Amino acid sequence: MRDFLSLILSLVLAAASSLTAHADVVELKNGGKIHGEIANASDKRAANYVISTDGGGRMTIPRSEVVRVVSQSPLQEEYHRRTLAAADTVDAHWQLAQWCRQQKLIDEYRGELAKILELDPNHEQARLALGHQKQSGGWRSRDEVMAARGLVWYDGKYYTQHHIELLEQAKAAKQVDADWNKRLDRWRRLLTGRRQVRSDEAKREIRALKDPAAAPAVVALLAEETDPAVKRLLMDVAAQLDTPLVLDALVQISLTDPNDDLRYAALEHLIATGRPGVAGPYVRALRNNDNVIVNRAAEALGTIGDRDAIGPLIGAIVTKHKALVGSGSPDQHSYVFTPSGGTSMNFGNSPPKLVTRDVENPAALAALAKLAGVNFGFDQSAWRGWLTAEAKAHPVDVRRDQ
Repeated sequence: MRDFLSLILSLVLAAASSLTAHADVVELKNGGKIHGEIANASDKRAANYVISTDGGGRMTIPRSEVVRVVSQSPLQEEYHRRTLAAADTVDAHWQLAQWCRQQKLIDEYRGELAKILELDPNHEQARLALGHQKQSGGWRSRDEVMAARGLVWYDGKYYTQHHIELLEQAKAAKQVDADWNKRLDRWRRLLTGRRQVRSDEAKREIRALKDPAAAPAVVALLAEETDPAVKRLLMDVAAQLDTPLVLDALVQISLTDPNDDLRYAALEHLIATGRPGVAGPYVRALRNNDNVIVNRAAEALGTIGDRDAIGPLIGAIVTKHKALVGSGSPDQHSYVFTPSGGTSMNFGNSPPKLVTRDVENPAALAALAKLAGVNFGFDQSAWRGWLTAEAKAHPVDVRRDQ
């Protein structure tokens, strides 16, 4: 009796293992498919695939003839077994389609519905399940219906042809970016490597860059670079590409880089482009919350020499900035500037306060005096009066409203 039970158990385990055995679909260049298990899948150097087929046989297929190998899930394996056992009738395929739908095997479900229509083109339930519509006494597929609306199936959704072209262009640009990123990362590693020959070669490759398509990769590398010498090299190369992305990067460096030489070099590159509107980003930066940025922007405007910046510079010679003042320590006190111009004393145990202070910006005054040819110090009222008189005396656009 025990032997009999052992036999039954072994048969059950064998059946269970057959349901969960790993299987693959080997797709061939000629369009054919082989369903089975690759016996030598782990041998990546093998010239041929050895496949154990469902019928118990073995096949040897050259790797060169294989397009791809698709691993099957246990549910897909179960579907395959059911298709082998099912009759080629409408009812059998309909039942199998419903099983696929319940198991969420979407591709297999649609495949079974398609087989039904091969047997019965007027099968209404299959037509409706596939999204077909009945029009003028005939059936039209979902693709045909959408095509009549100017929409085409692409990458899992329906789009207009123009939208598809844009998606393709974006995909191609993304691939170009990836290629340039990979190439530049390699050159960057070689630049500071131990082999001088390879370093010199990488430097020549970088200096020879002329393709505007490389701009995103160059800018990305520039943003991460910390070595001043390498950063200068990348800036020189980026400036040759002359794209909006590069110009924005150079403006950012000219305002925020801690290295004075690099900031001035970035500004020189921008001026050298000769593009109109170079002063624009610096005029906007005069309103920055960081007083350091305000002064750097003003200094850049003085160097650029655009008299349209006179009006904004008048507003920037004295700017308001918020700061936390005071102390929570009982042994400390501090003086706080009040909006009326007086002061108040802050004693210990009181929380810090956020106050607004007027701050004079020497770089803004120097740039303003350079462009205007006069100097009224930090007296903004005097400057505005002078500007009004200038506008009346010379009816040209010498100001840009703040």
